[in-house]
Amino acid sequence: MYLLSRIILYPLCLGFGIWCATQFKDAFEGSEIRKYRIDTDNPGELTENKPVEEEPEYGVDEPGDPSENEEPDVATSPETNAPPAKVNDGVAFEDGGTNEITVAESEDETDEDAGDGMMTYFAGMLVSLLTFAFLGARDVGQLTGNRVAKGFYDKSARSEKADLYEEAEQLWADGAFVECIDKLREYNSLYPGEYHAHKRIAEVYENDLASYRAAAMEYEEILQMDLQPKRWGWAAIHLCNLYSGKLGETEKALELLRRVAEAGGWTGPARVTDALYEASPEAVLREIRSEPDDADTIVVVGHQPTWGALVSLLIGGGRIEMKTAAVARIDFEVGSW
Repeated sequence: MYLLSRIILYPLCLGFGIWCATQFKDAFEGSEIRKYRIDTDNPGELTENKPVEEEPEYGVDEPGDPSENEEPDVATSPETNAPPAKVNDGVAFEDGGTNEITVAESEDETDEDAGDGMMTYFAGMLVSLLTFAFLGARDVGQLTGNRVAKGFYDKSARSEKADLYEEAEQLWADGAFVECIDKLREYNSLYPGEYHAHKRIAEVYENDLASYRAAAMEYEEILQMDLQPKRWGWAAIHLCNLYSGKLGETEKALELLRRVAEAGGWTGPARVTDALYEASPEAVLREIRSEPDDADTIVVVGHQPTWGALVSLLIGGGRIEMKTAAVARIDFEVGSW
């Protein structure tokens, strides 16, 4: 209902204001034309202001040239000092005397009507514009207020969310690992689908409580979430490491690795061997050399400390730490593995 009223009021106020402005403009131009007697047929020229010829008074002859009426040899009467006849310009006679006063009064009435009309149109235009401005200011203020209030409440909600997660991290810092996991699960119940909270639970299980089965179950739950390919692949590779390295479930690791290869578009075959488990860097190199020479890329998956030592050997030295799910890419210019 509010939106419908605004859809009606805004065009109505704007249209009425434009109409009043147009009428005011026309009335003003008409007033100027009458005031300055502008010839509309010939713009830029003024109409001739011809004086109105006075009609002779009733019963009074028009004065003529004395020489015309003068008869020869006839004595004229001497001039008298009587005042001339006084013409009453303001009286209209019964038999249709001068209409000068009537014309003036008609023009004055027209100017007054035009002035009243101009003021009416101007007032209508002003009222419509003020109404339009008032409605616009009110709606803009209300919209701004709603946005500010929404931002305030959203900020409060984000603050509560951050405070809850920080509380869980503080429990972990205090060594209360089980209580930390409980707090993180409470966080997940309030804000489901948070990848980092599930990952943090798995890390606490794996690194602090050494509960690898619980950590694997947490990663399995992470793989059921709708994640970006990069995050999903990281969680899957980490779970492969848990299956093969900590839980001894090689078949599960191999099956999950095939899923990773299919999701990543890998075309090479996957092979699992116990020769890489707790092997030396030289033993890993022997396994690499056994691969066919037509393979352009070989991906080798294993655990620390072997992988850090292997990367250090292949790049010519240095202390390398390969953290969980870390990847090192090394290019070789060789014809055979």
